[in-house]
Amino acid sequence: MIRFGLLGAKLSHSYSKIIQEFLMKKNNYEASYDLLEISEDSIEKSLSYIKNGIYKGFNVTIPYKEKVIPFLDELTIAAKEIGAVNTIYLREGKLVGDNTDYIGFIKELEFYKINVSNRVPYVLGSGGASKAICYAFKMLGLTPVIVSRNTINGLTYAEIQNINRFDIIVNTTHVGMYPNVDASPLEERVVKKSDVVIDLIFNPKVTKLLSYSNEGYNGLVMLIYQAIYALRTWLNKDLDYDIDEIIKLIEEGA
Repeated sequence: MIRFGLLGAKLSHSYSKIIQEFLMKKNNYEASYDLLEISEDSIEKSLSYIKNGIYKGFNVTIPYKEKVIPFLDELTIAAKEIGAVNTIYLREGKLVGDNTDYIGFIKELEFYKINVSNRVPYVLGSGGASKAICYAFKMLGLTPVIVSRNTINGLTYAEIQNINRFDIIVNTTHVGMYPNVDASPLEERVVKKSDVVIDLIFNPKVTKLLSYSNEGYNGLVMLIYQAIYALRTWLNKDLDYDIDEIIKLIEEGA
């Protein structure tokens, strides 16, 4: 049986195994998907499992999306532009790093019919997830504003307090993620000034940030789509899937 897996530090609350194994079964593909909690010191050894044929491909999550790059032979254009990797596979004997997070985010915008034309998105955070979201917005012809604690090319959290209105706010930080569910990266009065809020966190389903929003969405659909595009890359084939069916499966098992 062919094996795929997810590399990360803490994966007990990951939905990736549920999503990927459901997609494989639905598409009549006999394979398994493992959650591999590793230390930073074992990244290189873990990636050797692909070259040795033990695994066909890996997804990568927090906190290794940038840290795996030195151990790869090539990066796709998207991964190179973003500076972060979430999908790894072998091509002609070389380990290739790709990024499907950005297309997952674009598909989420389409799924929820969020109109981004001529709008200014504010992206909270400056890590690997932020870079993928900013790349997605740039692909859509928009210029995102990065908001972080210390920034040169964007704004600080203190500086956005006095902005009168926001088109879109996207949270790429971990603030509000389980188990710290009472935290929010922004105060309610600031969030209320935004038309749309997207929080990439999906556990809990409604974060404190989203509870403040006028119109808000979590990152579950993005997670599902990035998984679909990763599996399509590994298998080199189109997939049959139903997003609503996968959401229901996750919610019933949560």
